[in-house]
Amino acid sequence: MTIRHLNAPEQGLTDAEAVALLAEVVAIPSVSGGERQLAERLRNVALGLGAESHLDEVGNVHVVVGHGAHTVMLLSHLDTVPGAVPFEQSDRLIRGRGAVDAKGPLTAMLVAALTSRDLGIRIHWVGVVEEETLWSRGAEHVRETVPVPDAVIVGEPSGASSVTLGYKGMVELKVTCDVPRTHTATPGPKSSEILVRALAGLLDTYAADGNAHFKDIGMIIRDGLFEPFTSSCSLTFRTPPGTDSGALLRNVSAILGGEVEVAMVYEVPPVVASRSSLCVRALSRAIRLEGFQPGHKLKTGTSDMNTLSRTWQVPMATYGPGDSHEDHTDSEHILVQEYLAGIRILRTALREIETSLRGTAS
Repeated sequence: MTIRHLNAPEQGLTDAEAVALLAEVVAIPSVSGGERQLAERLRNVALGLGAESHLDEVGNVHVVVGHGAHTVMLLSHLDTVPGAVPFEQSDRLIRGRGAVDAKGPLTAMLVAALTSRDLGIRIHWVGVVEEETLWSRGAEHVRETVPVPDAVIVGEPSGASSVTLGYKGMVELKVTCDVPRTHTATPGPKSSEILVRALAGLLDTYAADGNAHFKDIGMIIRDGLFEPFTSSCSLTFRTPPGTDSGALLRNVSAILGGEVEVAMVYEVPPVVASRSSLCVRALSRAIRLEGFQPGHKLKTGTSDMNTLSRTWQVPMATYGPGDSHEDHTDSEHILVQEYLAGIRILRTALREIETSLRGTAS
């Protein structure tokens, strides 16, 4: 893709250039841990368009445009889950791994930022690494090292006409069962048998069905190792607001029994934004001005909105073009018109936020 070197901010990017940029972004592989090529390309695109841009210590790419007393952060992730999806581009859609989760929102946010530098605010766009991993290393680094902005929009697919208000939290537990080594023909329960029986009891209380509803705790079992003398697995719980993680740990331990050891590995809290908060209102109004009826969603997964909200108590919302049902699928694709609508809505929302922030300062 050839990017024009712009002399004036108002020149912006054409729709064709915005679509070409998304196609290039989707075509560059960026599985978690391998985001460097994409980060460097987006840094160079931003520099070519006259914006400030750099890569930080963990590989996140930062772009800053505009000036003002207030900062609005647009943050999305560079990485994708593994799995090849053949790249395809037509007038109607772009197909490829990450087209929806989250290269569509990521690129829409970058285009919106680069074409909104005439506003009286500082816009800080960040493409973070390793969101699709347990630790969200990129967003954690941003949370710990970047000055807290005045407002944050996180880029994940909500659909162009909807705003995501919140996400469940996550609790990751490691369970292990060890028994003394003997001959495998020796009578007596083996660790694999003990752990499988214990997990069967746990499934009576928690199961993946809980992921169907925002108010319920959902659980999946993964990374299992079932051997005669040493067995283990991970338990990932999706937790709604009000969940006491300590009580959850104690309850899981009680159900599994004394022969199974349970340890907390990672926890991220649930997060829910009010419909009346600054970012939700701005996005909802922008959606309405685009001709849609705005929707509001609560999601049963987690995102970097959870990570940032650990300590950043500022207005937040999550938004991005794309159908989240396509996340991680073998047919992952985004509609071109949806993507372009998302850019327009983000630009309008930034203007709405700028007006509100200016009003609070006066």
